[in-house]
Amino acid sequence: MTSGTADNPSSATVPLFVRFDGARVVSVGAGPVAASKALPLLDAGADLVVVAPTASPDIARAAAAGRLTWHRRGFQEADLEGAVLVIAATADPERNAAVARAAADRATLCVRVDRGGQGTAALAGVVRRGALTLAVSTSDQAPALARHLRTELDGAYGPEWGELVALYAELRSDPEIADALAGLTDVQRRARWRAIPVPDILRLIRTGRHSDAKRVASACLSSSSG
Repeated sequence: MTSGTADNPSSATVPLFVRFDGARVVSVGAGPVAASKALPLLDAGADLVVVAPTASPDIARAAAAGRLTWHRRGFQEADLEGAVLVIAATADPERNAAVARAAADRATLCVRVDRGGQGTAALAGVVRRGALTLAVSTSDQAPALARHLRTELDGAYGPEWGELVALYAELRSDPEIADALAGLTDVQRRARWRAIPVPDILRLIRTGRHSDAKRVASACLSSSSG
């Protein structure tokens, strides 16, 4: 799982995008920080279980709506049974450490919101544009900088980037494009895709000229000069 432990963490991390699809995720703690870490996982299909005597309004509303399970009590090690990810997000560092140790005993990834370097996983700052996901992390060395970088990404990559990804997906499923690429070597196919003038396509998308964007991209993929 990782070369580190709850008490002796590894300094290296590896970016990983996960589809939870009903997998159990446990958040021990239910304050605003816990909510910011745990609630986005619902959109990834997580079966979210929150363990805390009290909860932030966002978590309480999600529980009332049936989107998550809220156990209104203190943490018990049995809460981690079957979990693929644990978020230790209480206001007590010793309790978070105990949660992290219990997770390590079960070979379960654990995010510590108070001392991220002592967890075995981290949740990155994320910007989403449709199917495009941009993530940034400073490995808990500079959280304020990570937030700044996320804001920079949010401003630099507008909704047109999500539409660009959707266009690429449409091109990949187009039978005429598939026929044009059939019989080419991998190198030739990659050259065709690289020939698409992304800045020009983005400008067309921004001005609502989606048909023109597809036409230009399709011409690059169908070109016999690639």
